[in-house]
Amino acid sequence: MKPYIVAIFNQKGGISKTTTSTNLAICLAAFGKSVVVVDLDSQGDSTKSLGIDPNVKKGIFDIFIGSAQIDEVLIPTAFENVRIIPSTYNLAGIEIKLSELKDSQRTLVSILARGGLDCDYVVIDCPPALGILPINALAAANAVIIPVTATPYANDGLLRTLPSIKYVQEGLNKGLLLQGVLFTINDRNKTTKKINQLIRSRLGGTVYQAEIPRDTTVIEAASARLPVCAYAPKSPAAQAHLDFAHEFLDRHYKTAAKAGIALPPLVSRDHALGTLQVWQADHAAAVTTPAGDGVRARKDQLDRMLYGNRGTLERMHLNLVHFFIDNRLWMAAFVLVAFGLAALLVVGGLSGIRMIAAAVGLI
Repeated sequence: MKPYIVAIFNQKGGISKTTTSTNLAICLAAFGKSVVVVDLDSQGDSTKSLGIDPNVKKGIFDIFIGSAQIDEVLIPTAFENVRIIPSTYNLAGIEIKLSELKDSQRTLVSILARGGLDCDYVVIDCPPALGILPINALAAANAVIIPVTATPYANDGLLRTLPSIKYVQEGLNKGLLLQGVLFTINDRNKTTKKINQLIRSRLGGTVYQAEIPRDTTVIEAASARLPVCAYAPKSPAAQAHLDFAHEFLDRHYKTAAKAGIALPPLVSRDHALGTLQVWQADHAAAVTTPAGDGVRARKDQLDRMLYGNRGTLERMHLNLVHFFIDNRLWMAAFVLVAFGLAALLVVGGLSGIRMIAAAVGLI
């Protein structure tokens, strides 16, 4: 049976596509599935997160240009039943190479159709922006998952991404299914909840019930070149990723059942968690937990993922805006105090003008 291919895609960067891709892959493996990750991002973060050196000689670039076959490039990872077609640094120049090919938007479709991927699932980590690589991924995929952070900036990315998916569905891949929208780096505040509710009201059941919380353990795991589910399986982010993977499988099984396809029974969530804990123990000796200023550095990195490279004053302004959105009474009190001070300044200013005018004999 052909593998079920899922693309992880959002036109905006910094919303945890790689974290979603790698953790979905190892969680699927923990549930007893065989998985191949395809790293289409020239930064190679999925490759590095799964413990593979990005300086490998051959990768997905070589398959695209026809200088290697899948079985020459496919690399096993340290996680049982998880393999990867890695990204290499020369992938950054693939746009020009592919533009020279006939039917360039369907090159990956042809590659995967040749076979060589003996697995249950293929997870494609797409680069941000709507370039030729994401188009190839969407054209080849059975389903797409959109990670999104509940901030106004990331919401704009979602609104740009949905029409792009529709474009592919109408032309290149009529069978492409929007499997779901996943909230990532999710803060626990009123602003986040309101944005989540707004997106859920628009997209309904398309949005996964699982939400990946903002968790500095994710940054620790990335520093250790491990998915957070193998680095700290009981951390909030890892538990949420496990729930998401289970929900993903449930949706796929229901889709398959409607199509008359029988899939093997799943192992339990507890069994999957046990497998992740075994992998944690296997890697524990090689992991060092940063201390001291490392905690602040991880928090700053999460802030950059959410707010970009804005300066201190801009970030303070955003935090102030979010505080007042979350605390309307404080905002009302601030406005009243501001108006009161402005009135005092105006009155004081008029009195001062009268005093000066009287002193020079104008009144």
